[in-house]
Amino acid sequence: MGTEPESKLSTKLNRLSELARQNPTLKFTSLAHLLDEEALSEAYRELNPKAAAGIDHVDYKDYGENLRENIADLVKRLKTKRYRATDIRRAWLPKPEGGQRPLGILVLEDKIVQKAAVKILSAIYEQDFLDSSYGFRENRNAHEALKALELIIIKKGVNYLLDVDIKGFFDNIDHRWLMRMIRERIVDRTILHLIGKWLKVGVLEEGKRTCNETRVPQGSVISPILANIYLHYVLDLWIRKIAKELRGRIYLIRYCDDLVIGCTNREDAHEVWQKLQDRLQEFGLELSQEKSQLIEFGEMAFIKSERNGKKLSTFDFLGFTHYMTRGRKGGLKLGRKTIGKRMRRKLVEMNKELKRLRNALPFRELYKHLCRILNGYYNYFGFAGNFATLRKFEYAIRRLWFKWLNRRSQRKSFKWKEFEVLLTRYPLPEPRIVKGYRWIYSATL
Repeated sequence: MGTEPESKLSTKLNRLSELARQNPTLKFTSLAHLLDEEALSEAYRELNPKAAAGIDHVDYKDYGENLRENIADLVKRLKTKRYRATDIRRAWLPKPEGGQRPLGILVLEDKIVQKAAVKILSAIYEQDFLDSSYGFRENRNAHEALKALELIIIKKGVNYLLDVDIKGFFDNIDHRWLMRMIRERIVDRTILHLIGKWLKVGVLEEGKRTCNETRVPQGSVISPILANIYLHYVLDLWIRKIAKELRGRIYLIRYCDDLVIGCTNREDAHEVWQKLQDRLQEFGLELSQEKSQLIEFGEMAFIKSERNGKKLSTFDFLGFTHYMTRGRKGGLKLGRKTIGKRMRRKLVEMNKELKRLRNALPFRELYKHLCRILNGYYNYFGFAGNFATLRKFEYAIRRLWFKWLNRRSQRKSFKWKEFEVLLTRYPLPEPRIVKGYRWIYSATL
């Protein structure tokens, strides 16, 4: 059987990518025409149908009932410059490590246009982004970043790590710098004007509207690629440049604003640590002194700590605490386990969820709901080396499941042995390692 022909949009985007790859200094002057009915319709279909509606209360289903007419009207407003970005509704989500993260909820039409614009930006900037960047990019994910991290520590001789946390990154992106960076590749006035609208759109919270002058709203469709563009110029290219001036080797692993920098040389590590703080400040960013650290880490550091009877430092990255340890045969390896605070917060969250739903859903629906959550958790945290922690999590979940099943009525339903019989009929997903080791890495600077 033959493959399906490419859509007109895919052909146009592929052409953009080819031009960007062939000429790294090319500035694109005509892009707005790509925001046509085909592009916006495709963008609509790729959105999450269950996502919350914005301040206009128009949800996915409502908009789709007259999709063709709505998209045609949207395209017309874009072409005649009558499209207006609508204020964002702000909600707050708990962070895995504690505290709250602001989330911007856009109206559906803004999501559609932003989704289409992201495809245009991605077609161009994917040719520019370096291999050291893993966040919110096609065919790249957090697990690939974790594999790359292990490789630079075990195979590339890293002896020092800069565990970097940028304080309030999304809230402190400088709009002027960001637009200047985008103009390095895009000079289409319509696209630039749209991005400017989305950056400065108002934020509504508890009936009060505030202007947005410095931040990139988290939760907006376009914010991940804007963040990647910003840090591409602020960090990625800068690290590659200073690598030529250092005595040893340097490696960057970045997942959006979560990053670590590995150095093989002590003096290099301290020099980069000092220069990094100045570099961030130049672009309106600040290093979190409480969450960032420069540590001695790696095989040589572990051997030294063993010899001196001291415990080697650990660091957290992408949901895991990383540490050096010995394998079964005595060789050194990078160990990892789910961050303790994150696992405890998840268990507290699951306790509340089961309590809330124990009588709201029939047993089978509640069971399926729990299985979906557990499968999602194991799919991420089921990374090589983390099995023992997953087993602890599984045991705690079983206790919670037993507890809230017994409270679906005033009298206890069953004892633990009867619960185990129930689990044979309705087994919970087992912890599993879904991602193993694969030594593939191309981010050498």
